[in-house]
Amino acid sequence: MPTDFKTIRASIVAKINGIDDVGICYGYDKSTFEKYPAVVVVPSDNEADYGSSTNDKVVFVFKARIYYLFKGETAGADAETALETIVDELLSTFRERNVLGDACDWVEPTPSIWEYEVRGEAVYRIAEVGLKCVKYVSIT
Repeated sequence: MPTDFKTIRASIVAKINGIDDVGICYGYDKSTFEKYPAVVVVPSDNEADYGSSTNDKVVFVFKARIYYLFKGETAGADAETALETIVDELLSTFRERNVLGDACDWVEPTPSIWEYEVRGEAVYRIAEVGLKCVKYVSIT
């Protein structure tokens, strides 16, 4: 069973696309989005802990960036409400043990970072949630 970025990222994207309030989730960065809120899942980090027990631990960290187009008179309130909803749903979804099935053993959501981003002529309100994915592999 592979324990790589590709498998885990695909599982994360599928899980996020299953959340009703998410417009669309991508497993790669895009310059424009078809729906909002849009989520982009990108790899961030990885580490390995070998020889500490009968099972070795491999950790892959991903960032789920939630984008909401900031426009109109109610942009601030609309963006905050949309991002709060998605962040809450991500935290609830990914705190469940074995949420990604065989892709990894558990996921630990990390604190979110909130900011604004300019892409082209558009301004986005974004929230970024870290997803620390742990997989135990048998020593052979």
